[in-house]
Amino acid sequence: MQLRALRPGDDIRAHVRAIYEEHELGYDPEFEDDLENPVASYAHGAFWVMEDEAGIVACGGVVPNAGTRLIKRMYVAPRGRRLGLARQILFLAMAWGPFERTELWSDVRFRKAHQLYQSEGFRPGHTRVLDDPDRSVERYFWRLR
Repeated sequence: MQLRALRPGDDIRAHVRAIYEEHELGYDPEFEDDLENPVASYAHGAFWVMEDEAGIVACGGVVPNAGTRLIKRMYVAPRGRRLGLARQILFLAMAWGPFERTELWSDVRFRKAHQLYQSEGFRPGHTRVLDDPDRSVERYFWRLR
């Protein structure tokens, strides 16, 4: 398993789409516009990929957001779950930049991910309903440093 920075040509869309399909979520390219060109979308942040011989198994990114770091696109394929991959990427994201506060939004369906966030000191907050095709509900999480 190799952890590395995102490179041009990495098909993050296919990885995210597979996770969405697993959870019976629709994939709308207009709503997922940061995945059209992830290298450009995360140019002011960072994005990591974990890959094995079969391809991308996990990913996650971070961007500056109004004086905080915002973690985005943390997804782990079924073959990579329970191996600590999400925790590795989460730690990289929490260490990125000079920010004192880390935030993220996560679909309410991803309960295992929420357990990870809370085990690392994130506090759950309010929810929001997105205007994506599924009208997804996301929960806000935050922590200092």
